[in-house]
Amino acid sequence: MHILVGVVLAFWLGYLTASRRILEQILEEKRFIYVILALGTFYAVIFIGLKRIVEADIQRNPSTSFRTSAREHLQRRGSF
Repeated sequence: MHILVGVVLAFWLGYLTASRRILEQILEEKRFIYVILALGTFYAVIFIGLKRIVEADIQRNPSTSFRTSAREHLQRRGSF
């Protein structure tokens, strides 16, 4: 389903770009290009930073609680 939505969105954006000459208008406005580049850079920096933090945290604290079943959790609490 996600692939279909992506294809339809890509087709729609391509159609709008071709029919309305949006690309030419965007390229004329340098301020818009700088904003898009800055947002993309911030996104990449934050994403890469968070990914490294998560990988380091996973190596330090392996999640053993996710390996137990619901039955084991209930038995530990005395509810089962």
